[in-house]
Amino acid sequence: MSIINLIKSEQKVVRIGNLEIGGKPGELPTTLCGCMFYMKHKIVIDHKRGIFNKKKAKELIEKQESLAEETGLQCMIDVFGETPEALINYLSFVSEVTDKPILLNGATPQVRIKALNYVHEVGLTERIVYTSVNYKSNDY
Repeated sequence: MSIINLIKSEQKVVRIGNLEIGGKPGELPTTLCGCMFYMKHKIVIDHKRGIFNKKKAKELIEKQESLAEETGLQCMIDVFGETPEALINYLSFVSEVTDKPILLNGATPQVRIKALNYVHEVGLTERIVYTSVNYKSNDY
């Protein structure tokens, strides 16, 4: 699809949790999506088990929310996990610290699907966007 066709396409607004995104250019503020817990992120102690510095993680989330408010942007958190256990630990923490929408991102489809099952079980589906493109994605 060319950019011209994309611009001519009907632009829709989508609600994710307490946030609306999309629409016509300029209709809604840009959305800032900060990524956390990715491989080699300094706050992560154990990428396989999802052990991390909770104080630093909370500070990062609060900083993003503060910057979004100061600049008039919206925000959501891109939560990345290498294993199902890690991703579930991260999602649990982030969902308790903020009411912002969460991008569910993981190293493989299997990791993301197990975390998606957790999200469904605890009732977070309204705040979740399933993300499948990341550094582990193949070139197609």
